[in-house]
Amino acid sequence: MKKIYLLSILFAGILIASCSKDTLKLENPNEPGLEVLGVESEMQKAALGVYNPLRIYYFMWFVQADHNVMGDALSIPHGNFGWRWVNQVSSITRSNGQVITPPEGSSQPEMLRSRNSRDYGSSDNTFAHEWFPNYGVIGHANLMMSKLDDVNFTGTEAEIAVKKNTFKIWFLWWKGFAYSRIGSIYSQGTISDIYSEAGRYVSHAEIIAEANRNFEEAKTLLAGINEDDTSYRTLMTSFIPSPFRAKHGGFISPRMLERNINSYLARNILVNKYAEDLTSAELTEIETLASNGIREDDKIFNVITDPNSDLCFVYQTAWAPYRLLAGWEFVSERLVQDFKEGDARYTRNIKERASAYTNARGMSYGTRYDVISNGDYASLDAGVAEMPMACTYEETQLMLAEAKIRKDQIDAGLAHIDAIRTYQNAELAAVSGTGLNKAAALEELRKERRIGLFLKGTAFYDARRWGILKPVSEGGGRTNANFLFVNTSVTPATVTLEQGTIDYNYMEWWDVPADETDFNPIEMPGIKD
Repeated sequence: MKKIYLLSILFAGILIASCSKDTLKLENPNEPGLEVLGVESEMQKAALGVYNPLRIYYFMWFVQADHNVMGDALSIPHGNFGWRWVNQVSSITRSNGQVITPPEGSSQPEMLRSRNSRDYGSSDNTFAHEWFPNYGVIGHANLMMSKLDDVNFTGTEAEIAVKKNTFKIWFLWWKGFAYSRIGSIYSQGTISDIYSEAGRYVSHAEIIAEANRNFEEAKTLLAGINEDDTSYRTLMTSFIPSPFRAKHGGFISPRMLERNINSYLARNILVNKYAEDLTSAELTEIETLASNGIREDDKIFNVITDPNSDLCFVYQTAWAPYRLLAGWEFVSERLVQDFKEGDARYTRNIKERASAYTNARGMSYGTRYDVISNGDYASLDAGVAEMPMACTYEETQLMLAEAKIRKDQIDAGLAHIDAIRTYQNAELAAVSGTGLNKAAALEELRKERRIGLFLKGTAFYDARRWGILKPVSEGGGRTNANFLFVNTSVTPATVTLEQGTIDYNYMEWWDVPADETDFNPIEMPGIKD
């Protein structure tokens, strides 16, 4: 077995309970060796180390931005971290037939592949963005699980069994999460239960199967723990960083965690196939899992910033809720186009700019809109905005909606859409019972997933599974899409709103980053990307 480059790094923070003021008690966290993990209290602190690779590789900024721009919920024209290429569309065709292409570079796949080199580092090589943090999580979880048998747990035999299983559950959840992320974007990846080593490359479908295996193992252990078990409560509460125990975050009980897992298992089915290819059996499985998924009052894995960014897993300024207000990220014209007339979520969160924003790097970047500070989406202040790490109640309900609508239970599916609009105070009239046909119901679903799940980690997955990212020549793209046409043939240049066809032509499955393959060469030919 080859030593995987990423996992050869022993994160300095494995003993640092990042982002948790009440658990940072080590005198000097850089000095203790792995032998301290034999002490229960030190293993308890080390459990929070899963957050460290997510922090140092900017998971909540780089990764979420990649997904949001490829899903055309946001746009980023800046060259920093490779973003101008991540959301460079191949062309926009105006209603008069004129084809507008980017002024520089070629298609997104070509530009991203041209930068897949260690020369660009882990920041400017887009393919590294999601690989590094997630394999860092897997590596940390593997290391911690390998040390559990050495821990001197205290308590009765029954208490010790619950404690040990709670640690296992925590690490299994994070392995399931990380493998889900890897398998849902990379064409292939590696699987290993041994820290610093990996086996041969396998397909993304096999990576998803490994994610599901970890989730199911966690569920099996959870089934043996009572809802009110005090040992579980004490440990699980300590594992959640203190700033994340607010809003939708907090103590996740055994049954809540089972439901969080069920929602993610449903997502893993839904987002890794084209929507039109979902079978009746898969739709039934999604419905079953989502029916037993996250409830309205369940706690979830969320992210909230803290004023002390040195303590917190998320740097206060390095995520969309801040960058949307700082000129780094922009609301897409196509996102605003998907708000229904009278949607109170628009009124609370979106405003028209004093003048339209345009950028010479491409007309797809133009927008007339900004987000409103301290609404539902964005804030410059720590502790105000919130983003989910994994699944949410809204996503769970909309998975139920989709499964039912696609199975011709149209009004039953639309009722879930109505429920989410009520939950988010959209103040829209109900669509269930209005006689919509299946096509119209699916359009309601598409729009609601765009708006109701904005900044909730699904934009790219949806664009891919709906076929929008395919070249127009293969039936992809978006027609009747709003964009700002900049006429530079006159002085001063004029800006007008038009509708056209956008040919995104984005990569649906990413390549393994060169930072990995240079040290762990791919030896499994024939995997389609």
